[in-house]
Amino acid sequence: MPSTAEARAAYLLLSFLQARAGRSLVRRLGGDPAGAWVSLPAGELEREYGLGAKDASELARLRETLDVEGVLRELAGRGISVLTPADAAYPHALREIPDPPPALFVDGALPVGEAVAVVGSRKPSPGGLEVARRLGRALAGRGVCVISGLALGVDAAAHEGALLAGGPTVGVLGCGIDVVYPRVNARLFGEVRAAGGIVSEYYLGEPPLAWRFPARNRIIAGLARVVVVVEAAERSGALITARHALESGRDVWAVPGPVGFAGCRGSNRLLADGAGVLWDIGEFVEAVAPGREGAAEEAGGGAPPPPGLPAGEAAVLGALGFEPAPADEVAQRCGLAMGQVLSALSMLELKGYVVRDAGGGFVRRADL
Repeated sequence: MPSTAEARAAYLLLSFLQARAGRSLVRRLGGDPAGAWVSLPAGELEREYGLGAKDASELARLRETLDVEGVLRELAGRGISVLTPADAAYPHALREIPDPPPALFVDGALPVGEAVAVVGSRKPSPGGLEVARRLGRALAGRGVCVISGLALGVDAAAHEGALLAGGPTVGVLGCGIDVVYPRVNARLFGEVRAAGGIVSEYYLGEPPLAWRFPARNRIIAGLARVVVVVEAAERSGALITARHALESGRDVWAVPGPVGFAGCRGSNRLLADGAGVLWDIGEFVEAVAPGREGAAEEAGGGAPPPPGLPAGEAAVLGALGFEPAPADEVAQRCGLAMGQVLSALSMLELKGYVVRDAGGGFVRRADL
């Protein structure tokens, strides 16, 4: 058997090879740091492992040129650690998945204790955004680490909710550990790193190629015990995360969406196939983190309106929750005339206290 240092070097080599040639080639080599591939010449790699000439040459070239000590120095200088299956600190949860990454680059800290992944559409409805934000806030408020992919939409909202609660959150990248993608999330990227950590199976500078995002979804699922899909269309990366979760023995939940809404057809299909129904955030949080303090308000809603609002606007805002409600239902809840309610809703929307979803319902913002 190779020494720990030799095994780490072999896993790092596999990591660099995977970034260039893909996961299928690494699986063909068996992911074994003691395998014959470590020393066989290119010609024998082709015969013994069925590699094509290009892949065999790439592996042979990497073996000769990869400066493992240089890689480790570069990472250490940036405050980034690297974990391989040869390291005791490599996440046990990732060891259990069918295709664990040969190396995991970590900027910050990995989740400790309970972790829940929250994923979904990059273009969700306003209601979906609020559900994701509120869910992240409620989970983090109970000390549960919120894991997502730092993408636009649901991912960003879940991270933001966790940050609002001052709780832990981890972002999993589909590009190099130092690459901010999408660029509009640069501020969020820094806040997530400070509050928890950024992780990737890709070394510095690796670009955000399209195939890397479905691959990273297995890590999102693997680091969590539970995966929640907030909104997902029929062809959605969130569904790939859910599939990885099921293959790894994780629990999958989904938020019900309106019948016929294309943005929820994938998540509703998960429900039809037996996923857990997340119909109430408080109940869900109690199920995954029972008996802990700190998330009652976020889970149950009913937070008081901000000071300084006119009485009518305060009454209408107090009648709104985090699930979409039509104006007539809001009027019934607060007891005001419809004209007053419509005027108050318009002002609250202008002031940023509420948003309107695709169906015309009104939703209270979870971060206010």
